[in-house]
Amino acid sequence: MNQSTLHSITNDYQDVRLVSLKGWKRANEVSPRDNGGPYVVIQEGYDPEDLKMDYDEFLLGKSGEWITVGVFYRLPADLRVQEFVFGTAAEVIGLMENLTGRAEVYGKGDSLMPQEPVATDDLSQIFQQSKEQKTPPPD
Repeated sequence: MNQSTLHSITNDYQDVRLVSLKGWKRANEVSPRDNGGPYVVIQEGYDPEDLKMDYDEFLLGKSGEWITVGVFYRLPADLRVQEFVFGTAAEVIGLMENLTGRAEVYGKGDSLMPQEPVATDDLSQIFQQSKEQKTPPPD
């Protein structure tokens, strides 16, 4: 992480990275799905409401809200897929076009809180591997 580029997360598509989960063994279960998908949307920075500006990685949910990767790993597997895995790049673009204002991060009072210990399932493993790679443009 480069401290000089540290900023609060935003809803700007230029600040996010699309991570392909194409190699995930359950990728074919996601429908619709383009040739590069499924995907997760990741962004590095800090929660806009965090006065300490602690660096973290965040994932965008279909609700338009962000969640830290650490919390993501502790959510039930089905919920992670349902809320955070996008089948197509067009789905991501459509969501991001409608996001306005300040990025919202799931807080401690929200209903979407960890229910399980840190996951070590196939989705967690492919996400960890894929986020280190460059995502080719969707076909």
